[in-house]
Amino acid sequence: MVRRRWRRWRGPAVGGLLALLTALALSLWHPGARTEIGAGLEGRLLDLRFQVRGHRPSPDSTAIVVFDDRAVAGLETFPPSRSDIARTVHALFDGGAAVVALDLLLVDPRPDDATLAQALDRGETVLGVAEAPAGHEMTGLIDPAGFGLVIGADPIRPLPSLGPTAELQGHAALGHVTVKHDTDGALRRMRPALTLLTPDGTQTLPGLGVAAASAVGRRPEIVLPGDDIAGRLSGDWPVAWLDTTGALPLNFYGPGGAIPTHSAGDLEGADLVGRVVFLGATATGFGDRHATSFDPVLPGVEAHATLAANLLAGETLRRDLVAWCLGGGLAISLALAGYWAGGRRRPALFIIASVSIIVLALLVLQVAFARGWWLDATTVLSALLCGLAIGGTRRVLETRRRAATLARFQSPRLVEAIASQADSLGNPLPREAVVVFVDVAGFTSIAERVGPTETAQFLRRFHELVEAAAEPQGGAIMDFAGDGVLVVFGVPTPTSDEATRALRFIDRLLDDANRQGLVLRSGAHFGPVELGILGGLRHRTVAISGDVVNIASRLQDAAKRMGASFAASADFVAALDDRPAAGLEPAGELNLRGRAAPVSVWVRPVEKRVGSLR
Repeated sequence: MVRRRWRRWRGPAVGGLLALLTALALSLWHPGARTEIGAGLEGRLLDLRFQVRGHRPSPDSTAIVVFDDRAVAGLETFPPSRSDIARTVHALFDGGAAVVALDLLLVDPRPDDATLAQALDRGETVLGVAEAPAGHEMTGLIDPAGFGLVIGADPIRPLPSLGPTAELQGHAALGHVTVKHDTDGALRRMRPALTLLTPDGTQTLPGLGVAAASAVGRRPEIVLPGDDIAGRLSGDWPVAWLDTTGALPLNFYGPGGAIPTHSAGDLEGADLVGRVVFLGATATGFGDRHATSFDPVLPGVEAHATLAANLLAGETLRRDLVAWCLGGGLAISLALAGYWAGGRRRPALFIIASVSIIVLALLVLQVAFARGWWLDATTVLSALLCGLAIGGTRRVLETRRRAATLARFQSPRLVEAIASQADSLGNPLPREAVVVFVDVAGFTSIAERVGPTETAQFLRRFHELVEAAAEPQGGAIMDFAGDGVLVVFGVPTPTSDEATRALRFIDRLLDDANRQGLVLRSGAHFGPVELGILGGLRHRTVAISGDVVNIASRLQDAAKRMGASFAASADFVAALDDRPAAGLEPAGELNLRGRAAPVSVWVRPVEKRVGSLR
């Protein structure tokens, strides 16, 4: 019982284990993060999730002021002078700004640096620092409000710092403004910390958004991800978990302007009270633009403002190790569900189940995203598709195995016609064929003497003799009924020598039987028959029908009565290619049971002896 059950469930169990292991391998590999193609695909899938979610209102914690074309038009110089920037900073503090973060690289000394330094002393301010190319002159950094604690290894090859002039440093905190794009060139994540090379060694700076968000509170602490620790950023906001690269995914609110943005040339009516205000430049000629999920040209200053708003509102996307585990669990579950769906035999059920599971996967990914979890859709969907493919492959192999098993119960010459429902079976038409009936003389006595087990073995060997004789001549074995066998020549494809091939079959079968000490009786008739599929709605069989079948059966009975091994009709003899070689003798006309008209019969005598086919 256990063995039979194992054989029944072995195929599904092996396929399910393969789907499970495939999903587990994908979960550990995480192609959406570890491969360039996978990362590009995952980025597009994240963009799609943003589009489905739509725009969201930004929190009241941040605002943006820019030197746009309108503001630049009112200035005497381009780019804005330090005095122009200083007036704008004064105006922002006058408007109630809590913090002013400058997304401007103020690298070269200017005569009016003192004017800007005085403006920076008005309140909490942050200046931008960037990475310089390797070998560039390093800028010394004075960071009065950086990280309170940094845990994690420094990068192997930090780049030189490119910071504000010495006269401006010391009047503001510092935050890096370097932006790193994904492999497809889009901006989806920002580094909350950056280690730079300075004349005094390496120094780790917070991002501009991080520095701005913490300017009026406690200094932030950062733990960079390592082999055994998860990265996190803590401050005056809920803990933000870093992804495995040490970056923070941005939770965009919409395209450019989603965060309230005002022109530096017209601040009347701007609501800046208590906000962290980011000051940047978007006028023509400033190239700080980035492709994002909502906007192909989002200003860089809005990217920094988005990070600050995410932190202060606790809305950063989570793509840490916990998210990886959740995504892996979802991938494994959906792979198994896909394996189940792929194994459905009914096409309609397969389509419905597959589509339903795919829709469910997309829904779960979207719901998780709406709650702040960036699960790796590439891994999840790849595992689901692998499950569907494995289930579908198992279904195809199982179908072929079943077909091969069922084919053994029909003549190989009929299997293809049955499987394809060819016109010859679906729309049967009369055709010329030879029908041959064969049985074993004295079979009842044999069965009585040897018992059921040996009788079954006897019949199996007899049937093998019939098959060996029929197959080379193109005979289709239509039925085994105990010691009786029905063989037809000329189906499913008619030929011009059906009778000759049937006689060759009889000759070989009788010779083989005689060598085994066995006596057979057979009858054959040639004429029109109909081959078709008969039966009800749930059980069908391929059958041959027509008066030819009845006559062949009666001729077999006549052979028994006449002591002959073979009795054939005159129609069969007339269809032979070489009548003298047939070895048949005319027996005259016989009245067959159930027929009104007599039939002209030819016979082949045989010595009466009964063997055991051992």
